[in-house]
Amino acid sequence: MLFDRKGGAPPEISRFGLSAWHAGLSDIDKAKAARYAGGGPSSRSEFAVSFMRRANEDHNFSISASLGSHLLGALAGMERFRLIEELVVARFGMGDYAGCLEACDAGLEMIGEVLGELKAESGGEVPERLCCRNYKINALVGAMHDYDGGDAALDGFVSMGILSAEDAEFRKRSHRIYRLQRSFDGIYSLRPKDGDS
Repeated sequence: MLFDRKGGAPPEISRFGLSAWHAGLSDIDKAKAARYAGGGPSSRSEFAVSFMRRANEDHNFSISASLGSHLLGALAGMERFRLIEELVVARFGMGDYAGCLEACDAGLEMIGEVLGELKAESGGEVPERLCCRNYKINALVGAMHDYDGGDAALDGFVSMGILSAEDAEFRKRSHRIYRLQRSFDGIYSLRPKDGDS
């Protein structure tokens, strides 16, 4: 059953103490929330991460960001980091690049605390899916065209131990090429004014 007879929250949402958050959603978002709420996670943080990931995959970034923002202060350690990872994706998907960078920085501040566990889960390697790292570059370079900021972030990732120096140099070359392409696109897209020949 998705809703109780009184139109309340789905049981999964109520079970984890999120009825007040659910009550603040629009009717459309309440129906969507019921779709994302299944799966039987054992803790509130697992539920939130699963819910947010499903919403992000469905491109419903606003409901994902809403839940992430609601719970962010209530979690710590790896639970908080996993929630931040999904919040990064949601804010980027919403086009909230400043909010995305803020979430990226919150995740990156926790790297020292969680890196050992992340590596253990990835066979001793830094995982490829590290949203606070990857989306920081996406936001800076891809969305905001801040190439110098992107290069500085790459240097920071090397010093944190979450990116190899070789990968950083490769990505910096990509930034230079991307910057040149954008410059040439700007030059060649200019059209002469009326009367010019």
